Amino acid sequence: MLNIDESKNNFDVYKENISDFEKNDLNESDTRSKLIDALLINVLGWSEADIKREGRLESGYFDYQISSPGFTFIIEAKRNFKDFSIPTKHKKAKIKSIYSENEELFKQIRSYAIDSGLQFGILTNGRQFILVKLFNTDGKNWKENECLLFNGIEDIEARFVEFYDNLSKYAIVNNGGFIFDFPVKKFESNTILSTLIDRDKELVRNSLSIKLTPIIEKVFGEIFSDDNEDDKEFIEKCFVENSETKKNRDEIDRLFGDKAPQLSNVVKAVNTASIKGQISSEINHDEINIRNLVPPKPIVIVGSKGAGKTTFINHLFKTGDNDSLKNHLIVYIDLRVFFDSYNSFEPSNIAKQIIEKTLDSYTELELHSIKALRRIYSKKIKENDESIWLYDKQNSESSYQSKLAIFLEESKKDFPKHLEHLNKYLIKEHRKRIIVVVDNADQYSSEIQEKVFLFAHSLAKSSYCGSIISLREGYYYKWRYSPPFDAYESNVYHITAPKYSEVLLRRIDYTLEKLEEIDGVTKGQNDMGHKIEVPNQAVIEFMSGLKDSLFSDQNTELINYLNFTTYPNIREGLRVFKQFLISGHTNVTDYILRERYKSSDRDNKQVIPIFEFVKAIGLHNKLYYNSEFSIIYNLFIPPTDSDDHFVNFYILKDMFDIMESKGSANKNVLSNDLIDKFVSVGYRANVIVNSLTNLLKFNLIDTDEQLSDVEWDVLPKNLNIGITSKGHYYFKELCTRFHYIDLCLQDTPIFDKGYFEKLKAIFPQSDATGKRLLSERLESVNVFIDYLKEKESKQANNLKIMYGEITDHICNGLAADLKRIEKKV
Repeated sequence: MLNIDESKNNFDVYKENISDFEKNDLNESDTRSKLIDALLINVLGWSEADIKREGRLESGYFDYQISSPGFTFIIEAKRNFKDFSIPTKHKKAKIKSIYSENEELFKQIRSYAIDSGLQFGILTNGRQFILVKLFNTDGKNWKENECLLFNGIEDIEARFVEFYDNLSKYAIVNNGGFIFDFPVKKFESNTILSTLIDRDKELVRNSLSIKLTPIIEKVFGEIFSDDNEDDKEFIEKCFVENSETKKNRDEIDRLFGDKAPQLSNVVKAVNTASIKGQISSEINHDEINIRNLVPPKPIVIVGSKGAGKTTFINHLFKTGDNDSLKNHLIVYIDLRVFFDSYNSFEPSNIAKQIIEKTLDSYTELELHSIKALRRIYSKKIKENDESIWLYDKQNSESSYQSKLAIFLEESKKDFPKHLEHLNKYLIKEHRKRIIVVVDNADQYSSEIQEKVFLFAHSLAKSSYCGSIISLREGYYYKWRYSPPFDAYESNVYHITAPKYSEVLLRRIDYTLEKLEEIDGVTKGQNDMGHKIEVPNQAVIEFMSGLKDSLFSDQNTELINYLNFTTYPNIREGLRVFKQFLISGHTNVTDYILRERYKSSDRDNKQVIPIFEFVKAIGLHNKLYYNSEFSIIYNLFIPPTDSDDHFVNFYILKDMFDIMESKGSANKNVLSNDLIDKFVSVGYRANVIVNSLTNLLKFNLIDTDEQLSDVEWDVLPKNLNIGITSKGHYYFKELCTRFHYIDLCLQDTPIFDKGYFEKLKAIFPQSDATGKRLLSERLESVNVFIDYLKEKESKQANNLKIMYGEITDHICNGLAADLKRIEKKV
């Protein structure tokens, strides 16, 4: 798809070409091939896959049929430079006003429209354009419909934004049709949040929380930081090894071992969820040892975002007694650090960094010495000694040494070639091979990941280096049967995220262990830059209380929330938990006091209520909920250009029901089919596309192409989409809970003035510490539910038949919370 700037540049070229064609009277076929094709593809951004030409219908052959999710239209191309009779100073006109002068044109395209069941069409001669709705479904006379007119190239140029916003693929995909035909419908609404004077204010915290927060930020910031993944002790203590990672580690060890693996020890790599073995069949025939120059095929580590690819790589190379890797020189390249120094991925710069890291990390080999360099280039030196340097070698030692030094210096400047010579020298004379690990490529664009993949194979082919790279599984699975992936063989290992609760437990234990080793105080710094000191005992008590609470049988709701809403992105799960720790709504003092004065039998373990946890992460340090900044997603906010609070629920229910009936292996449905389904019951395609885009963005749905970790500007065409564990949890559990609705009603647009005034009158404002009166919160939730029921009563009957009453689903789960709260108040 083309953005408007690209489209305008291409239109200027199109305009210049028009003058060349004016010398010839093009027939309809030439008009299509030379003008309309160029306009559709080069200017408006449609692809060949979107265009169907000269399709046969009962009434004849149409010229073009253009398709996008939820919207298809036809184009009738007429002879070039045969002008249509349309008003010169009007942008729009009713069909009846221009029908008689263009009767044959309208009859022809309308017959095609009726035969194909497509309401919209375009009449054009390459210069003039008539956009028209050719029949109605409400009984209205079609000649009363307005058409949009562009009366020549100059008119298009003067109104190019309007032209682009109606005809370009980008606009039609995003809008769901020609926007000129959209009814002018204003959705007047208000939010409770917009009425609150202190809506952006942060809460006032007690003194101990203020002191402990920067300490927690420091301790957990370090623990959850990627920087710690270079810490051997951290890796050993905090790495959670599941059966898959253990299998992967054992097999990678064999790949780089001195002995060839036995057939019985190698399982052919399969990239499926079952994760049997992760090794290619060719390893069965490779005798991998130091005497063999050829390294194993490059290893590709794939996994979902945050699943632990970097942690696995670090654990593989930096822990334990790894005898099979001791005869190798491990060079670790972090692309994030690399891009801090270089603005692009150039193989020469990577080779330079590999050489520098090898020399710095393995100084005992003295690879920088003249002795080593002469051995590295011994063959070339010998050739020169017997030819161009022969005279100086026999007659002028100083001249000979000078030429030798210049030769070596110049040779070192060709970094890729020097790396090749260096690694061959290491293999032959030291029985060692360089293994290059290029990590965090998965955090960059598809182009960078492709370059990293090709570079890994070039290392193996030219330099005989082993290589390990990490890629996003979304890109790998999308590309694996396409160039360049299909041209190269790799050993592919899939990393599955470990159980979240085990990761969290390991990291809390590590924190407690480190704190108990140090007497005195833990130091930190607050947002104002002031230094803070807190006795370690206070931090230990806080962390111990959290540990007891998190892993008690009574606290499964909190762990379930984290497991369902963040898995398999363990990094995201840890980030969410850290946000709870440093949130202004987390009462640090209470946790410390409960831990300090609990009984010695430890039976009275603390429980972190799920409502307290959701409030803390949803509000962070704010007094009120704002979905624009919160990590809690508001399902009740309608898509753009809609006042429908239930669209997100309908989509999730469709996918929820499919998963429940068919299982996770068959949970997916084609996005185009889903869009068409909603269009057939009266929704505009752009509303559904907007909803799907947001649900994908917040990971409530995903695709079988793993596009959740792939960048895209608009919803790709015809995806297989299905509900995620997060979407499943939001629909089945979270949307039915008081603590979720209590947050969402604060920034959900209310489209009924009466209900808004009622809600505004009873909504309890927050005090300085973030507390709001529970009785009034309860009343607010009840009013909000009544409002939703009123809105749902106006939904189309066919929607109610298809999806039932969404408010019934919400209220069935909400009843227990309401009963519990009513007892309190």
